Amino acid sequence: MDEYLLEKCGFAELYNWQRENLPGPDFILHDGPPYANGNPHMGHAINKILKDITLRSKVMKGQRVHYVPGWDCHGLPIEYKALSGSGAKAAELSPLEIRRRAREFAFKAVAKQREVFASWGIMADWSESGCYLTNRTETALAEAELEYNERHESRCATVRLLLVDLPSVLKDLAPKNVFALIWTTTPWTLIANQAIAYAKEAIYCIVEDSKGNLYIVIEESLNNIIGKIGPLQLLRKIKGKELTGGKYRHPVSDEVLPLLPGSHVSKSVGTGLVHTAPAHGVEDFLIALENKIQVLSLVDEGGKYTADVDEKFRGLDVLGNAGDVILQYIGENVVHTEKIVHSYPYDWRTKKPVILRASQQWFVNTEKIKAEAVEALSTVQMYPPSSRLSSVNTLSKQLEQRPYWCISRQRVWGTPIPVLYAKSSGQVITNKEWVERLCRLTEKHGSDLWWEMPFEKLVGRKLLEELRVDLSELERGNDIMDIWFDSGISWSSVLPEGKADLYLEGMDQFTGWFQSSLLTSIALQGCAPYKALFVHGFAVDEKNQKMSKSLGNILDPVEVTKGGKDVNKKPAYGTDVLRWWVASHGTQHSQVSADRNVLQDSMDCLKKLRLIARFLLGTSYPYSTEEPTEPLYSLLDQYVLHKLYCYSKEMEDFYDVYQYHHVCKTALNFVTEISSTYCHLIKDRVYCDKVDDPYRAGAVEVVGEVLTVLARSIAPIVPNLAEEIWLHFPENLTSVPLFHMRYRVPETWNQPHIVDIVNCALDLRKEVVKIASTNTWNFDATVTVNANRFSLLSKLQNDEQSSESELCDLLQVSSVLLLKDNSISEVKVDLKQLSTSLCERCRRHPEPEPDALCARCERVLAQA
Repeated sequence: MDEYLLEKCGFAELYNWQRENLPGPDFILHDGPPYANGNPHMGHAINKILKDITLRSKVMKGQRVHYVPGWDCHGLPIEYKALSGSGAKAAELSPLEIRRRAREFAFKAVAKQREVFASWGIMADWSESGCYLTNRTETALAEAELEYNERHESRCATVRLLLVDLPSVLKDLAPKNVFALIWTTTPWTLIANQAIAYAKEAIYCIVEDSKGNLYIVIEESLNNIIGKIGPLQLLRKIKGKELTGGKYRHPVSDEVLPLLPGSHVSKSVGTGLVHTAPAHGVEDFLIALENKIQVLSLVDEGGKYTADVDEKFRGLDVLGNAGDVILQYIGENVVHTEKIVHSYPYDWRTKKPVILRASQQWFVNTEKIKAEAVEALSTVQMYPPSSRLSSVNTLSKQLEQRPYWCISRQRVWGTPIPVLYAKSSGQVITNKEWVERLCRLTEKHGSDLWWEMPFEKLVGRKLLEELRVDLSELERGNDIMDIWFDSGISWSSVLPEGKADLYLEGMDQFTGWFQSSLLTSIALQGCAPYKALFVHGFAVDEKNQKMSKSLGNILDPVEVTKGGKDVNKKPAYGTDVLRWWVASHGTQHSQVSADRNVLQDSMDCLKKLRLIARFLLGTSYPYSTEEPTEPLYSLLDQYVLHKLYCYSKEMEDFYDVYQYHHVCKTALNFVTEISSTYCHLIKDRVYCDKVDDPYRAGAVEVVGEVLTVLARSIAPIVPNLAEEIWLHFPENLTSVPLFHMRYRVPETWNQPHIVDIVNCALDLRKEVVKIASTNTWNFDATVTVNANRFSLLSKLQNDEQSSESELCDLLQVSSVLLLKDNSISEVKVDLKQLSTSLCERCRRHPEPEPDALCARCERVLAQA
């Protein structure tokens, strides 16, 4: 059925149709490009369907939208997958061959994902011209490419480092040996130590062991240290800032190094004196920058010590036995070792631990723009609204802690960084004019030119003349751009004016696309590229575990919609069930549970909607070929129209703030109420009154309005069901797609004064049902109420007693005697069972004699 509706209702053409037929200004949603590195998964479903619901809700209101779907076609994930099945190693292949394989793999993934996204009803121009592509493990990993192993085991060491130049406050302790105690979870980094950091405002203890050695340790950790190395006698306490000027001897090289203040020093972990290796830690690197210390990098790309270290350590694997060798060399200055289990970064691909390593890279100096970027966030709306503070804080904190943005990667599948190097000096050579020339060449020949174009033509005669150098003295750079730069700059080519109304992505993009887009936009156009951010959760299984192949808990969205090989175990739920699941869960939880039970709940919800839609469709047919009757509306009809007015406004408000889970809940509550009240109460009018009776016509008109508003309200979420309903709607004679129809709920429906009247009668009906405990039409009712209720109920019955009043219809009794008694505060209901049987045709009015029809049915049949 989904395929039929996709074609019949013009889903494929809808995006271009609305571009041509709806007025602006555009609502612009910029698509964060997913990796083109595999089949669609449930995360794709959450993201793409939420975007589509957002766009369809705008189109349903008559607003034109701008949306260009994209893919990130560069990066390590794609390059790795492209090579993993080939049997070839990257080192054995030329850059052009690697790029060819990666490109082919990415394009196949794009084609597969495009096909599936379109099958989900995602509204877009899915032609190649309607999409964008960013065509640009021994490498630098982006933070977003790391995952953390909470059960990683490390051998930790407490090491003493001898102070050779005591700070002034400790000068009197000479000639005793005074040591700074440090603690590290990565002993292999001790060889790259360049400082010890302390907390200026902390209190440090000077303690003595049984051998007369003196140690400096932070006050909060003293008892912990005693538990590790034995009894210590407290001699005095000093403030951290009094350590200024102290120097110590390097544990391996004997170099004299400084004690420096550091804001990151913890009072609760370690010794309060932090071993600082700027080449292997973010905070350490920042201390080196602040104190103008040249960073010492002694580890190569393979994770081994370089030739710059002593020969006894040269070539040792830092994730192998290097740490043990270092500790053995330090010997007696290692005062304690232990093993701990803690969180540690792992490569998402190999599932192996990674190291932090400083290397020659290209950076964007974010110091110049991050303050402006943080300020720009103050004008950005955050959704869900409840998360605004945490979302702003998260993104602001990420920006504030980022001194630089490393934009280079040591791969070949990406956009080359346009620089040349002088072979003899390593000097970087580039300029604006040459880069612009390369851009023109790339537009003509593609980015492979960096590797395939003759070097002389790539460099160009003009640059050689300006430099006054020989071509043989130059070499091209081998780095590519960080993929986050590729996708982060996409606003400049995809968005009409460089700014979107909305970016909608998962919460992981605080460290990724949200940030890279903001930084590039601030740098180039001085403002954020988005007016609002909508952050959704990620898919987990029933145990709240992240879905992954290794755990075997993946739920395939294609199998969800189309079924698996065994349909008994993996039934086909259809596209709308998948979309309903996304809408009802994806906007309210950081973890979106995806399992068969949840999907079955979504299917059950759609069954409720389908059942009420079937009844409304059956009721909405006029069953008359004559001139239509001018309808008359009962107070119940007007009550429902008012409810419909409120429902429509409420749903519109929910869509405007992307609270789609409230849309789902409200739709279900509404159809439940309509089914149990209005649909039930109008059955007699619809089935038994004359076909052209004005009040019957009024009920049919209201049913049609309910059907229209209901279909439109759920259409952004379940477009297949909504369009199917609309195809069968009797007034849709030419089968015009629902999304092509313009419609506004009339303000005349807003009649709040009717609510009290009908609600009073409906409350009274509950009392009647409770007393009767059987078919209420078998009773005459005497209703006694106070003046306030009487003034309401008398609007439904003019006469004191009636068998055909609207009050009778609402209470569903044979007749009502309505009395007023100001002495009572509640209501009094007396029921008297009829002595005669009910009419065989309508089962409402009593028959005048056995086997005869009631007077109403006689009139109807006589006029038929």
